[in-house]
Amino acid sequence: MIRNTSAALSLFSVLLFIGCGGEKPPQPAKKTGQPGPAITKNSPEPSTDQETDLPEQTEPQTSKKILSTVAGDFPVRRKNPKTGKEWEILGIMTDGHNFDKAKANAEDTLTNHPDLVAMVGLWAYNPPKILQAVSDANKLGEIKVIGFDEDSDTLRAIEDGTCEGTIVQNPYAFGFRSVEYLAALARGQEVKVPANQIMFIPTRVITKENVEAFKDEVQAMRDGKGPELEHGEYNTENKAKVGFLTNSIDPFWELAQRGCERAAPFFNAEVKVLMPPTGQVEEQKRMMEEQITLGTQGLAISPIDPANQAEMINATCAKMKVITQDSDAPNTDRLFYLGTDNYSAGRQAGELTTKVCPDGGKVMIFVGKMEVLNAQERSQGVIDVLLGQ
Repeated sequence: MIRNTSAALSLFSVLLFIGCGGEKPPQPAKKTGQPGPAITKNSPEPSTDQETDLPEQTEPQTSKKILSTVAGDFPVRRKNPKTGKEWEILGIMTDGHNFDKAKANAEDTLTNHPDLVAMVGLWAYNPPKILQAVSDANKLGEIKVIGFDEDSDTLRAIEDGTCEGTIVQNPYAFGFRSVEYLAALARGQEVKVPANQIMFIPTRVITKENVEAFKDEVQAMRDGKGPELEHGEYNTENKAKVGFLTNSIDPFWELAQRGCERAAPFFNAEVKVLMPPTGQVEEQKRMMEEQITLGTQGLAISPIDPANQAEMINATCAKMKVITQDSDAPNTDRLFYLGTDNYSAGRQAGELTTKVCPDGGKVMIFVGKMEVLNAQERSQGVIDVLLGQ
């Protein structure tokens, strides 16, 4: 499970193929400086959101080591002591949220490593770009592709057998829960939060066996017919004004928007969903400042570069209730994090990779930006499983 020697941990520094900034390991969140939070801590974690009976979930786990962006020890070649499989993890290729670069990364990997066995894409657009490159190389079915999130191209590839599976989050619940909790906090009402200030929403593994049912569920959400999630009882007499700030424009965030819209009438909330057009920190900063000016009472943020956004996040915290969703900023005054246990989700991707590659082999990991904490945690989870940590 958790990596136990400093020598082993040093192997996990990442060889990046394009430059990106470093990220400090997460520290315990600071005591909140936000005005008048109505939060109960040291309480049990709330029940998880399970609208359907689709499998599979892992118990939350925490990595003691967050991947570094310092070039170093990749590729790593090691036999997994638990399975006996020998893996060579070639590295992690980043694309800066540039779709053309994402495809080019996949193409370069296929060219440079003809004996590659698996490609793992950890952001929603990575699996489709990987699949395009694999198709162009006439290697569909030969290279095992493991995905993340529910891009329609990824789901179609799972149906036709060219993608082994994908780890899906629940962005709909991100939106629904953000509105529920922010509206309550804006009215000074109680929200029960675990002592560690983290509220996880489970992930699921989607494979050919359950992809059809999952597609129907996603389509219902896109059509505005998503479920009303179980929720607490609140006094909703006074309208709350809240916002939901994403890190980019993506179909993933459209599902979160549907969750926000579904929740709004239940909690008498006016909700503004904000999507930075090009996924830049400066766009998020401008949007936060606008929400302060507009008198928004609560904001759920997916920070793009949390290590370098602390000042702007804390400035927002001083004016309204702030939580993080999708990606955390634990060294800020945010009240709590709501979203995926990204390390455990990474382990699910690693387990699926192990299952579909019976003899081990060469693996490359692909993601957008290593500045984002979820990219680090997912990558670490994949690596830990493959190497038997």
